[in-house]
Amino acid sequence: MSQDESAGQRRRKKNVFLAWPLIRKLESLAFLAMFIAVPFFGYRVVDYTSRHLALNNAAHDLVKDIRKAKQMASELGIDISVESRQSTEGKSAAYVIRSGPRTLEEVVLPQGVSMIGEITFSKEGQPNHPATFDVHMDTRSLAIDVDQSGIVTLP
Repeated sequence: MSQDESAGQRRRKKNVFLAWPLIRKLESLAFLAMFIAVPFFGYRVVDYTSRHLALNNAAHDLVKDIRKAKQMASELGIDISVESRQSTEGKSAAYVIRSGPRTLEEVVLPQGVSMIGEITFSKEGQPNHPATFDVHMDTRSLAIDVDQSGIVTLP
């Protein structure tokens, strides 16, 4: 029996030693999977952040331009409108600052950002009516309100 026991112990020892290369391979595969997965999730975070920033920057630029249009209307004594333009084939969405038929400035929005809204400031720098601009991208949107006295807010 002693020879059988020693042969069984040798087999067990041999199986234990054979398991180490398999364990090392599994460790390597797990490390490789993590190495591949981390950049994927990093890309998703960067993509989400860049989209969020594009929407916020577009909204803040619109607020500045509405305030500039109000100031220009009162200083120059002319009616000035800020109106959105939807994207068409070959052109991105934008908003246009104009006086009558003359375009003073056109601001092209970042890819994927669009907006809806329009306001006209009279010669005194007061809006003809309150207005709301809806700036949106995918499922997120921001509303920019202009009240009857011309105060622009971005909640």
